[in-house]
Amino acid sequence: MIRQKVRKASVFCVVLFGASINIFYGLELVKEFFDLQLNDRVREILISAIALEFGWAALLLWVLGDPYARRHVVLLTALPMIIGNLLQSSNQALFLGSTPVEIAVNLLLGSAVAGVFVLAFIFSEPARLLPESHSAEEGKSV
Repeated sequence: MIRQKVRKASVFCVVLFGASINIFYGLELVKEFFDLQLNDRVREILISAIALEFGWAALLLWVLGDPYARRHVVLLTALPMIIGNLLQSSNQALFLGSTPVEIAVNLLLGSAVAGVFVLAFIFSEPARLLPESHSAEEGKSV
């Protein structure tokens, strides 16, 4: 029973963490949008980015309502994280002149965060949430 509560709490925390990240980035992008030095092309891109950040945050907050039935959203969250991290690392390498160490740290941290979301997906698997006595009984009846 304690393991089940720990799993539920960990999934809840990971999803809340993801929603918080999206809200934070969305708010930062809103601040950038009102920068008077930006041109119209950059603002167009920011509009899409803002909508995506807040949309994904809303989707993750929706998952909190029933994290086990909606657990596949947690898994799908890892994919844009990985793609975004690879694009950010490419940007660092091609245009920002970052060192290989900075790029490696970015890739490592991004992969670790995406991995946490994959683990949350695995932890929220309904078969893993059954008490051990139930899963043992099911194995005997098959």
